[in-house]
Amino acid sequence: MAIACGIIGAIVVAFFNSTAAAVPAALQVTAVKVLVPAANLLVNTVMPVIFWLAAIEAGKKSGFWATIFGGLAQLIMGNAVPGLVLGILIGKGVEESGWNHVTKVMMSAIVLLFVLSGFFRGFDMKLIESFHLGVPLWLENVHNLMSGK
Repeated sequence: MAIACGIIGAIVVAFFNSTAAAVPAALQVTAVKVLVPAANLLVNTVMPVIFWLAAIEAGKKSGFWATIFGGLAQLIMGNAVPGLVLGILIGKGVEESGWNHVTKVMMSAIVLLFVLSGFFRGFDMKLIESFHLGVPLWLENVHNLMSGK
């Protein structure tokens, strides 16, 4: 199956590349001016709303966790969709089987993902600065040490 998918993917990519090369340069510029803003609007505005509505439709717990994780993902990553998807997964897992070992491990992994993502993006320092407080020197040193500065 993987080999078949790889072959099909190679054919599709070759087709797209040859099709893109056949389009005149003037038309490519116009297409980029039209399609890039449309794609940005779709990814940044429409997709989070669709996933959030799907989470609310999936149930109370899915909607709750998707709202929490979607908001955090928007703050930390700049895109709510990853948090919404993870919230739906947690919510459906809790609704179907309760807080068992699997859902607890999944929740721990998601929390760890958000903490590490926030740390490596400097979200903790930005949050402290947003309250007009000084970032502790030790925290800056930890960030500099981890980033290799």
